[in-house]
Formats: sequence, C-alpha cells, structure tokens
Amino acid sequence: MAIIQIQIQTIGSADLETTHPSLQIGDYAFYQVVNEDNPIPTANNPIYIGQITDLGKNYIKVDSTLNVADISGFLMYSKSKIANNSSLNGYYAEVEFRNNDSKHKAELFAINSETSQSSK
Repeated sequence: MAIIQIQIQTIGSADLETTHPSLQIGDYAFYQVVNEDNPIPTANNPIYIGQITDLGKNYIKVDSTLNVADISGFLMYSKSKIANNSSLNGYYAEVEFRNNDSKHKAELFAINSETSQSSK
C-alpha cells in the first residue's frame, strides 16, 4: 500500500482540529459517492480508503491502495474498536458545573456517566 494525501475542504478558516476534534491517527477513512440525481443522498455502501497515518490543517494522509483521483464525495471516518471499545477509563474524575448566566438560577436535574475501571 501507499500513503496518499486527501485534501479536505473546510468551511471558512476552520481546520480539521476545529471541525472534527475526535479525528485522530489510526482511525479508518471511508468515502461515499454522492448521487446528484438523488435529493436525499444515503451512505449505504461506504468505500474503505484505509487507515489514517497523518493529519494536517486541511488534509489527511491515508495508507491505501486507492488512487487519490478516484476518491470523491462525502468523507467519513470510523474509530478502531481495539482502542475505543469502552467508555471512560480510570479511577478518578473531577467535574465542575458553572452557570454562566449570573442573572438567573439554573437547575440541574441529572448527571450520568458510563465508566470502566482501567486496571486493577
């Protein structure tokens, strides 16, 4: 396989870190061809591009057998189930809630979290 660079078009001056903060090296990249004749495009058969090896402000590098010229349409990514298979890990968490509206009181009804002990 070869490393290919895919340019990502972002809105305005935003970069990938701003628009996709959870995107990281090791994720899997896919694309979906968008049919212009269909007013409601669906992602029924996303095409696997490869594993992401590098991230830039407006590009991703992917280890792929595809030709970068063949990749068009809607880009998406998936997390590795090996590294991202559970909820929060650890023994300790600290949370702070603030009401940024100093003129009005706020009421908090519930707080939930799903956690897993990271090791024993």
